[in-house]
Amino acid sequence: TVLWVMALYSKDLVLFCISAVLAGGMLLATVLFANFAEAVAEARGRAQADSLRKTREETPAKRIEKDGQSHIVSSSALRKGDVFECVAGDTIPADGEIVEGLASIDESALTGESAPVIREAGGDKSSVTGGTKVLSDRILVKVTVQPGESFLDKMIALVEGSCLLYT
Repeated sequence: TVLWVMALYSKDLVLFCISAVLAGGMLLATVLFANFAEAVAEARGRAQADSLRKTREETPAKRIEKDGQSHIVSSSALRKGDVFECVAGDTIPADGEIVEGLASIDESALTGESAPVIREAGGDKSSVTGGTKVLSDRILVKVTVQPGESFLDKMIALVEGSCLLYT
């Protein structure tokens, strides 16, 4: 840019041509870098959406039937009103309200907060989110959302929507 301004004032044709070539090279480098950065961001977004989708589809759930027996099913088989059990080490398969028990839950995958939170039946701290992990104790959770309406589903839609902005 400095060379180009100098070329304008000095009316030197050689200096003007050199500055024009350099400016064109800088413009080309900027466009190439922007395209590369866009491709990297899109790939990261798609990978994150795939990871979230895998978590949603492959999380096992111990669904409690009406007769009190528990059966292991896929989290995608849970419906609003179903009750499932989670113990220490389990990933919570769906959004819901704790109906029995108390547990320490790691929500860092969703909130980024490293400290676990305590959730218990009753009160304003009874809701749990699918995709979080139970660190201690045992809880029974009643599913409060229809399939496809969970927090995890909304996150997947947001990430996929942001990927569409890049295409």
